[in-house]
Amino acid sequence: MEPWLTPDEGAIAPRQADLLKGLEQAKYLLEATVRELSEEALWWEPAPSVASIGARMQHLIGASRRLATYAFDVGYDLQALAEMAEREWQPTHRSKADLLAEVQTAFQEIAEKIRFLDERALDELRPVGRRRLPVRRAVILHHLVEHAAHHVGQIILLARLWHARST
Repeated sequence: MEPWLTPDEGAIAPRQADLLKGLEQAKYLLEATVRELSEEALWWEPAPSVASIGARMQHLIGASRRLATYAFDVGYDLQALAEMAEREWQPTHRSKADLLAEVQTAFQEIAEKIRFLDERALDELRPVGRRRLPVRRAVILHHLVEHAAHHVGQIILLARLWHARST
């Protein structure tokens, strides 16, 4: 059963349950799509300016961690976050198992922080980015989930294009 159809966890407030289900749904669709792909398919670039599935997975991991940093951490290093963002689109040819394990770990860490967050903390303003713009924590986390869904949709399309080209 897809995660969005499952009952809420008993002690989790509805707003947090929605975020958790969104993360789980993105992970579910990503794993279902990538599971049967070959390593070659993972790093295939359909056109010079179109990033591979593997590069998108690296970006998904990095961007999710960056957004979680904005939502939860204090005193983060903006330079380190910027350097991480620059590297994540570069093809590394890491294995599918390694990338899927890192997605699992990153999403699990984020989910745990959401689970144990006081519901009132969702409305706290958090500084985001170089300009340290004040953004509600709930908005940052909602964006994290929608950003993950966006890239998982791209990955699904790239996997379909891979299968269509090799048949």
